[in-house]
Amino acid sequence: MVVALKAHAAWLVNALGVNRNPLRRPIDRMAAGISLLLLMVALIAIPASGLFGASLHADLTQRAAVSAATTRPVTAVLITSPELSVPVSESHTPRGVSSTAVVEWRDGLGQQPHTATIQVPEDSSAGDSLTVWVDQAGNRAPPPPSESSVTASAIFAAVLVLLVIELACIALIAGTQHLARRVCMRAWEREWSF
Repeated sequence: MVVALKAHAAWLVNALGVNRNPLRRPIDRMAAGISLLLLMVALIAIPASGLFGASLHADLTQRAAVSAATTRPVTAVLITSPELSVPVSESHTPRGVSSTAVVEWRDGLGQQPHTATIQVPEDSSAGDSLTVWVDQAGNRAPPPPSESSVTASAIFAAVLVLLVIELACIALIAGTQHLARRVCMRAWEREWSF
């Protein structure tokens, strides 16, 4: 790996060199310039992805705070016994099995009953209580994310963005150098044929 990096660095220096070299072709200089530009993009992507992750963390934290302010947990009661349900897309795996049941809860305002079919633990039975999150109107809502899940999401997104940019730069550098080698080899073949 180190030897390959040294060879690429030597090629880059020679291709971008200012001295006159009769073996250097214009395509070499162009491929080296594109490679150098892509290397700079790959280096700039490191702090840029960190800034993206920090910005996303701030945004997700703000959304979590809004969600925590506009939702609340209530106690719901299972009306029906849990039924095993297998999603069609996951019918061939044992992990695709889940238990669902109809639950009922009352909002704090007018004590209106609300019902929904949700996933419940398999060992639940009718009459058991569980906690669901509801919005201000008493309708079911997702629970607000925890600080650790917000941080994990921001880190994952930043690493994913960095990985995609780095892999794209590597692929573009390799493609540029491969294309330049093919153009050079064709030029050499034409010159040797005369």
